Amino acid sequence: MKAAVLVDTGTIEIREIDKQALGPDDILIETAYAGVCGSDLHAFKGKHPFRKPPVILGHELAGTVVERGGDVRGFRQGDRVTVMPLVSCGTCRLCRLGRENICLNKQVPGAGTWLGSFAEYALAKASVVYKLGDTTPCELGVLAEPLAVGVHAVQRQARVEPGSRVLVLGGGTIGILTALAARAAGAGELVTTDLFDFNLALTRSLCGAATIHAGQAGWEEDLARAHPDKFDVTFLCSGAPATVGQAVRLTRRGGRIIVTGLFLEPVPVDLTAVTLGELEVLGSQIYDHRDFRAAVDWIDAGRFDFRRLLTHVFPLERAQDALTVLANRTEDAVKILLRVSG
Repeated sequence: MKAAVLVDTGTIEIREIDKQALGPDDILIETAYAGVCGSDLHAFKGKHPFRKPPVILGHELAGTVVERGGDVRGFRQGDRVTVMPLVSCGTCRLCRLGRENICLNKQVPGAGTWLGSFAEYALAKASVVYKLGDTTPCELGVLAEPLAVGVHAVQRQARVEPGSRVLVLGGGTIGILTALAARAAGAGELVTTDLFDFNLALTRSLCGAATIHAGQAGWEEDLARAHPDKFDVTFLCSGAPATVGQAVRLTRRGGRIIVTGLFLEPVPVDLTAVTLGELEVLGSQIYDHRDFRAAVDWIDAGRFDFRRLLTHVFPLERAQDALTVLANRTEDAVKILLRVSG
C-alpha cells in the first residue's frame, strides 16, 4: 500500500509498504481521509518526544471497513468508521482505576507496531473502531478525535457547569473544539484568544464566543478590567509559554486551569500565586471511550457546523505540502485533511 513516510526532519516521501497482517480482533480500514494534527507538525519539525523518522504520521482518520478478523462482530464490509487511536492494556493500575487514557502500557499510532494513518489502509482493534452515522461523511468523521480531546477537557477535567465563566487560550483546532464543548456544557461568559483573525472569526460564528487577538498590546490588562471577577475555568490550548502566566493571572481564586496544549520546553509557573489563589491546575490527556462516543454522536447529530473547520484538503501525495502549510501558516488554516481514497 501507499504511505506518506516521514523519512527525515521536514521531509516526507511517498513509499510502497506492506499492509499489516490482520489479527482475529482487528479491522482493516480503507482510509478515506486522515487529519493533520499539531502533534504531526511537532514530529515533522523533529520535536516530538517519541515519533521519530522513519515513521508514518497521523492518528485521525475515517474510512470504510474492507476486512475484519474472525472474532470481530458488529461490523460489515463497507461500514463507514472512525478510530479512537488509543488501545489501553486494561490490566495496569490506572486502567483498573478507569483512567485508560493514561494507561501505563497504552498503544498509539506512530509508535511501536501501530502504523500511522497517512496510508491507504489502517489496521485497528475492533474495540476502538466507531461506526459513523448513515449520513455522516468520512471527512467529518475525522474530527471525532480532536473533538473528543475537547470533550474530555471540558466534561471530565474542568467539569464546566451552566453559567461558568470560561477562558480558552489558543484558538487552533483543539482550542475551537474546546470552546464548542464548553458552550455545549452551558458556559455563560466564553472568551477565546488566538493570533490569527481567521480562527477568531470562526470561533465567534460557531459558538458566539467573545474573541481577543493575542498579539494586541495590552489585551490581558483590558480583559482583566472587563472581567474583574476573572474566570472560573481557563483552558491552555496553546503550547506558547506566555499563556501559563496569563492563565494563572486570569483565573479566579479557587478556579481551575486545564492544560491540553503540549509545551515543548519546561515553563516557569508562579506557584505562590497558585497557592494563594488555591488554583487547581490539571492536565488533560486525550480521552476515553465515553468522550469519543460523545464526539461521534455530536458529529452525527450535527450539533455544530463542524464542516467549517475543514479549511484544506490535500491528496496523500502532497502530505509534504500539507505539513508545510500548517508549519508556515501562510494561509488561513484550521483543520487540514489528506484525501487518501474516495
